[in-house]
This record gives sequence, structure tokens and C-alpha cells, in this order.
Amino acid sequence: MLTSPRLFLSSLIFAGIAVSGACGTSATDIGDVEAGTHSYHVAREGAEPAAGVSTQLVFKPNDGVKADSIYGWVGLADVAMSGKVLAVYDPNDGDFDDDVTCPSPLPAGALIYFDVTLAGVTNTASIAIK
Repeated sequence: MLTSPRLFLSSLIFAGIAVSGACGTSATDIGDVEAGTHSYHVAREGAEPAAGVSTQLVFKPNDGVKADSIYGWVGLADVAMSGKVLAVYDPNDGDFDDDVTCPSPLPAGALIYFDVTLAGVTNTASIAIK
């Protein structure tokens, strides 16, 4: 039995945060793609990319090799309409999280693109939008 109302209340609040944190985020697997000699799993946490939509893309190296940097965008290979966004490395998950906003209008044939820089070499990969 809890004797302190504050302790009881804080227990309820903590339990609510833990439960909502575990269930609140759903990721959509997009697929695996090669960038140079390395393979990356791509997922998104948020809305499906569409004109003017902001979403979070997640790039995870399948072989565990951490890239020096990853820049992502949605659109065409020519980034003029989109703009590359630097992904942030998450050491807890071993992946890169990238908050991107899709161009409006979204051009026909748009894909998810990302540049991976590793040991001074940059490779570009793309994968279909899901």
C-alpha cells in the first residue's frame, strides 16, 4: 500500500508515460537498399510522404557500420525542389532519424533518397515511397 498521495500520483503518471511510449510509435517498413557497398533498412515513423507532408525517415545500416553522415530527402534525384536534411544518429537504436518535409507539389516519380558518407565517400540510394 502506498502511503503518500504524491508517490501514488507519480506512479500513475510514470505508468501512463511508459505505456504510451511503448505503444505510441508505429514504424512502417519501407525496405532495404544498397548505398555503395553497404545495405540500409529504411522505415518511416509518421505520415506517408505526400505533397507538403512532414515525416520521419529512419535509416539503419544492416551491417552495423555507422556512416559519417546521412542526408535524406523526398522528391527527385535533383534536390532543387526538396532540399537535403541531415539525419541525426541515435546511438540507442543504431540508426539515423531524419525529419523531412516533402515538396509541394510532389513531383511525379518522386522517391525517398539519401546520401550516405562513409570514410570520405558519398553514395546516393533511393527507394519507393510507402
